Amino acid sequence: MTDVNEQSFSTVINSDSAVAQAARPQGAQPPPEPIWRFRPTLQPISVVRTLKTRIIPKIVLALRSTPKAPEPAKPDGRNTIAQFAVLVSGESDGAAFAFVQEVMAEGMSVETVFIDLLAPTARHLGTLWESDATDFANVTLGVGRLQLIMRELGEAFFEHGRSDGGESALLTTIPGEQHSFGLSMVAEFFRRAGWNLCTGPFSSHQELTSLVHNHWFDVVGFSVSSDRRLEELKQDICDIRRDSRNRNVGIMLGGPMMARDPGLVASMGADMMSLEATNAPQQARNLIELKKR
Repeated sequence: MTDVNEQSFSTVINSDSAVAQAARPQGAQPPPEPIWRFRPTLQPISVVRTLKTRIIPKIVLALRSTPKAPEPAKPDGRNTIAQFAVLVSGESDGAAFAFVQEVMAEGMSVETVFIDLLAPTARHLGTLWESDATDFANVTLGVGRLQLIMRELGEAFFEHGRSDGGESALLTTIPGEQHSFGLSMVAEFFRRAGWNLCTGPFSSHQELTSLVHNHWFDVVGFSVSSDRRLEELKQDICDIRRDSRNRNVGIMLGGPMMARDPGLVASMGADMMSLEATNAPQQARNLIELKKR
């Protein structure tokens, strides 16, 4: 059966062809057929049949199928860090912590979670921001959740440490510096090692120097994440040595910038650097002993 519109369209085509042939002079070559005339005629019945038998069933099947939730990856490489970064900056408040609980149930220690999962994820979020792959809001949300996870695990982390010591330390960033997650993690290792701790960041250089003037600190540590405030850091160290209540205070530097340029220890006027949070408390104790000598 032929559609009514198709019959009318064919009649018009046939009548046009007859008129054109009558008006053509004898011996003249017929004009080439338009390209559209060589296309197969669209059959509405065939289209409907295809929709009913092939397209619609596939759509229905896709809507009825419930996708399986992806299995959480193990924290053993860059892909895992990228996946965990998606979790901490995603819509679910509990997804990232559930992932951490799962890997700990499989035997991962709190210390390993701190060093091999939380810290690399924070660095990954910073890299995404610097490369404009994500925005400040997502990075802030992600780092905030990382800090919450670290606080949740802090109790268990402290229980596996030792409470002897009693040395005091001030750990901070350069006033005005935004990146403080690494500092928070280093602070957890100092607390676990039994240090009396005060942490920044501080709103101004005056607040920082006033604090070391009024309170005794064996060590002052700075986390340096970039080279944007190095002159301010150098001035802060000079002021701390001048105004500190402890005239023999030790100055330590750490953070990503120190890994890139170890020579900053000397140029900034510090005593030493520490690149690993796990070793930083003991390195600070060694520095105190050297200062005493």
